[in-house]
Order: sequence, then structure tokens, then C-alpha cells
Amino acid sequence: MAYAMKDVERPPQSTRELASAAQLGSPDAQYQFAERLRKRSQLDVDRREALHWYAQAAKSGHAAAQHRFGVCLLEGHGCPQDAGEALKWFLAAAEQNHPDAQALAGWCYHTGNGTRVDLERAFSWYYAAAVNGNPVAQFNLGELYAQGQGVARDLAAAARHWHASAEQNYPKAQLNLALAYANGEGLERDYEQAIYWCGRAAAHGYAKAEFNLGLLYASGPPRLRDLAAAELWLTQAADRGFAPAQYALGRYYQKQGGMLAVQALGWFRKAADQSHPKAVYRIALAYETGDCGVPVNKPRAAAWMRHAAQLGYAPAQYEIGRRGLFGQAPGVVPGEAITWLDKAACQGHVRAQYGLAMCFAKGVGVERDLVRAWLWLSLAAEQEFPKAKYKLPLVEAELEPRLLQDARRQLQMQRRNVKPRPA
Repeated sequence: MAYAMKDVERPPQSTRELASAAQLGSPDAQYQFAERLRKRSQLDVDRREALHWYAQAAKSGHAAAQHRFGVCLLEGHGCPQDAGEALKWFLAAAEQNHPDAQALAGWCYHTGNGTRVDLERAFSWYYAAAVNGNPVAQFNLGELYAQGQGVARDLAAAARHWHASAEQNYPKAQLNLALAYANGEGLERDYEQAIYWCGRAAAHGYAKAEFNLGLLYASGPPRLRDLAAAELWLTQAADRGFAPAQYALGRYYQKQGGMLAVQALGWFRKAADQSHPKAVYRIALAYETGDCGVPVNKPRAAAWMRHAAQLGYAPAQYEIGRRGLFGQAPGVVPGEAITWLDKAACQGHVRAQYGLAMCFAKGVGVERDLVRAWLWLSLAAEQEFPKAKYKLPLVEAELEPRLLQDARRQLQMQRRNVKPRPA
């Protein structure tokens, strides 16, 4: 979600004229004089004086001043930050149909800034601002529709609001609209439109859009595929320090092989410096196999693998757990191995689920527990893992009816705890 403000254009007047009119109590002059002070310098004294005149005009009911006074309070310009007081002024201006204040009131209720989270109120104020043409509110309204927050989930409505915002050149909405076209979510899949809108977002220097544009050129339909363009856009995003692009560029060079594979490790390291778990995992594999131009170094590979596991990357957690059970991970005892398998299994890693089930079935690293074995086999079987589908009825046949009933209850609870990570 996001929030933004725009300035109200006024006919030019001299600073002296504005100051005189402000002193005489004209709310419009007070607001304009405050704007002049805010724009001319970043000095604290000017910020405090601007805040004073915003406050005077706001108290007289000047909507634009109420909005700007709220922004000062929210961001701590010329005063201590006070999100709760800021929201009061946003609401005062919003009631006067000020679009930016309506958008900010929605943002406060959306994020819980200055108040408790209230998604229904957030939706209401975003909608009011969106109708008044505020592009940030249109974007955020689309987010609420896409996530089903404060309103029933409606991907078509989300796409409509993103489109309205994208037409006003708001880059986050342009990217979301591009991805909606690419995935066919809320509208018909159209890669040409996806590339068009992603390109418009990338033109803002928006690294996330540059990254996705690179992916679209790399994996789109053959008639639109352009590997040179993909490399160009991924490189631009990677050069901006966007870790997913650094990782993707590393994978691209790694797959090319030869001298390009040597460059891959450099990009993996850049992403790893930002704790990108997949990049950390790829470095571990490189030291393990001698890929990407590095010599095999098992201790270094093990250290990188543990780092990836600690970052929550399920494949690394599974590898440490699996190897620890068979004495192939130095320093990892069976109890710790089970812990790593459990962490990966709880993220939906199907091989970890099956391996954990077999540990419980055979009493390897844990006490034998057929209920737990049945539970993890069931979750793995639901992902169509062949070995789990074969073993499940065999374990079930060993369970007494009472224990099987208990296992089914535990399965319902465990399903709520298993939260697959994004690929």
C-alpha cells in the first residue's frame, strides 16, 4: 500500500503580500504562505513557521491546509510525529471531499497508523478518493479487492482500479496491471499488454518493474521472447540493488555455462549480501559441486547451506535435515536434523514431509509415533507424492480406530499450520 500528496497550484504572489494577508487572517493566504515556506528551504525554522500557518488555516476549515497540516504531523515536519492527531486532520479535510486527505485517511485505517486497523473504513475512504481520481487510492483500492480485505475478493475489480491508476502513470499500479495481464487474473491473459504496462512502469526507474519486464521477455510466448531484452532489464534492476533481479541474473548466467557462469557467482553474492535465501542456497551448491568457477569446498558449502536454512529456505532446511540423519552433515545430530525437517515440512516441502513421516514410522531420530507418521504422509500424499500415497494405507492399517480418529483431528490442525513459502 502507499500514500502520496500533491500540491495545489495557486496564482503567484510575492512572499511579502502573502505574509501580510496571512497576518490579516486570510486562510487561503495562510495556506499559500505556508506552502512557500515549506518549498523554499529544509531548515527547521522554516518548517516550524510553515507548520504554524498550516495550523492557522486548518483551524479555519481550509481543507488543503488541513491535509498538509496532517502530513506534517504524520511525518514530523516542524513538530514531533503524531499519527493520531494527523488522522483527525485528514478526516476533517476528507469530509470536505479533499482527495489526497481521503487517500491518507484510508491509508491510516489500512495500516493502523494513528488508529486501529479498520479495513472497512480504509475501503470507504480509498473508494471516495478513487472516485475523485486519486491514483494512489485507486492502487490501494485494487490491493484491497485483490486480497479480499474490507471487501469481498474480486480480481476483476482490482484490475479495473489498477487500470485507472495506471492511466495516471502511477508505476505500482502499472506493474500490478501488467502482472494481472500476464497471469490472467481479473482479465484475459494478454502478454502484449503485460509487456506494455510493465514497460511503462519500468520507465520510471522502478526496479521491481524492470525485474518483471526481464522475466516477461525471458519466459513469455515464443513470438514475444527476447533474451537480449531480458538480460538488459534484469541487469538494470540488478544494478539498482534489487536482490531478486540479482539472483535471476545469476541463474541466467549460470545456465549459460562457461565464462558466464563465473559472473553468476558475483550476482549471487550481491543478492546474498541482502539475505536473499535462494542466492545463499545457490552459493552453497556452487561450493559443493565446484560450479560457477569455484573449487569444491565442503566446509564452506555447509556454512552457506546452514545460512540459507536459517533464512527460512525450505530446500536448505530439508538438505540439512536429510544429511544430518545419515551423518552427512558435520555437527548435526539426529535431533537437530528432525527440527530442520519439521521446519521444511511446515512450509509444505513435500520431500521433508515424507522424510519426517518415515522418521516417525521407523523411530529414527524420534520416538516411533504412527499418528505423526500418518499425519505427514497424508500431507505429502495430498501433494501427489507417489511414495507417500503408497505408504499411507500401510501405516493407516496399523492404527487402531481410536488413534486414527485422533490423527484425523490433528491433520485438520496441522493443515492450518502448513504455510507454503512462495517459490
